[in-house]
Amino acid sequence: MSELLIAEKENVLEVTFNRPDKGNALTPEMVEAIRTALDALSPDIRAVVIRANGEDFCTGRAPSMPAPGSRVTALDLRKAVSDPVLDFYQRLRDVPVPLIAVVQGRAAGVGCAIAALADLAIAAETASFQIPEMNHDIAPTLVLNALADRLPRAALARMVLSRDVIPAAEAKTIGLIGMTAAPDHLASECDRLVGQLRSNSPAPLRAVKSFLAIGLQSSPASRNELAALLNCVATAERYR
Repeated sequence: MSELLIAEKENVLEVTFNRPDKGNALTPEMVEAIRTALDALSPDIRAVVIRANGEDFCTGRAPSMPAPGSRVTALDLRKAVSDPVLDFYQRLRDVPVPLIAVVQGRAAGVGCAIAALADLAIAAETASFQIPEMNHDIAPTLVLNALADRLPRAALARMVLSRDVIPAAEAKTIGLIGMTAAPDHLASECDRLVGQLRSNSPAPLRAVKSFLAIGLQSSPASRNELAALLNCVATAERYR
């Protein structure tokens, strides 16, 4: 049984974690497969949806640290652990169309980061979020980097230092996710949103995604120019 299911359906790329017995913890092979699929994204794609089979969305990463007693340098660790994860997070940020995460159960560590990096994160009302790395004496700076522009400093520090499990309602309040739904309505709510996005042509979707990625961090003058440029480029596609 494949641990990751990737399929293109009606101009939407669907990525499904399929390790329910392991809490859908991501393996390096899963991460590489997702990166490959995103690199090959068709220009006709309207959205990318990340979801999971089983009770939990994603409880973190499968163990990838060197075995106890190994002799490794900081550079070795960066190449083996830090860089692949940071590159994966950047690939998610760089998806040129809306990225939707559909979250049920636990979203911990990298699962929490994926939800935060999505443009539209829909969580079941019973879902929970946590950054538990400090429980294992690990500095979660990779997750911190993913969440740095998503959460206020106080909320981010609280999640990391307290290691508290955050319910979906609170995650929505602090801006970690955008929407919640009753567990039995989670799939239908995702379908509703995807249906809305399918009704658009690629150009407006890519324009909105570009503005969200760049414009919010720009100066007012730069934001003004970006808004005008993206509006004109997207609208011009109608007259080709």
